[in-house]
Amino acid sequence: MHVMLALDESRYGDTIVRWIKTFPHPVGTRLTLVHVIEPLDVPESFSAKARQALRRHQEAEGRALLASAAQSLQKSYSEIKTVVREGLPIYEVLHLIREEHPDLVVSGTRGLRGASGLVLGSLSQRLLNYVPCSILLVPAKAVPARALRVLLATDGSRGAKHAARFLTVLPNLKEVTVATAVRPVDARELAMYEVDLVKVRALRTQLSRGRRAAALRAIEETCDVLGSAGAAVNGRILTGHPAEVIPKLAQKDRYDLLVVGSRGLTGRTAMAMGSVSLALAQSAPCPVLVVRT
Repeated sequence: MHVMLALDESRYGDTIVRWIKTFPHPVGTRLTLVHVIEPLDVPESFSAKARQALRRHQEAEGRALLASAAQSLQKSYSEIKTVVREGLPIYEVLHLIREEHPDLVVSGTRGLRGASGLVLGSLSQRLLNYVPCSILLVPAKAVPARALRVLLATDGSRGAKHAARFLTVLPNLKEVTVATAVRPVDARELAMYEVDLVKVRALRTQLSRGRRAAALRAIEETCDVLGSAGAAVNGRILTGHPAEVIPKLAQKDRYDLLVVGSRGLTGRTAMAMGSVSLALAQSAPCPVLVVRT
């Protein structure tokens, strides 16, 4: 496995390094640490010599940041490579991803959530939309754990099963809970069937039973994929919208990691993936692993 970790000078960098240090990974996993030096924003009155001095200072700080992280992680990974680039972080990181082809990209979030979740315009949100590989988002308050309790969200899709297969290669997982959400039947759906009021209750019951049966099949199929994970596996059926009830379960039961599959869509088509996967990544109280199909 090849993991790429993007670091900046923020105080959240240490949290990400501590978390990725204990993140379970196969023997022989390689790690690439990357730092991007952003363009200088200085007054025009600064001389060329002063600009060069500032640039050298930025580069020295960036290399020191990566050297410190590499020293902390050297016993956890078989090979560590450090890369310093200059330019806009999102573009430089994406260029490096296309060059290096990592299996997993790791980035931090600022831990600020409003109605839209992650900080709008942050590197994390843009990476989530555009990276072609799986991505792990680590919030500022994440607590490292050596034996992870994992919450895997599933809808029975190919993407969810691919996420389950990804977990089977990770060692030292303590527990995996496979959860799916059943949305209640609402009045608008019932109106589409054009039945009289006498039959509405029976129709609602029929639709609800069908959804629970589909949810149970999704859990069973995903659990079958997890058979070789080496962890205790159990299932949960929740009622409500997945973007609401799954993060609540993650917070209530204090899971260490939330895992969700995506349909492998990037760029403009990422909005299709974002319907649930992006919403979960935005609102979860713990690190989120989005596994690309």
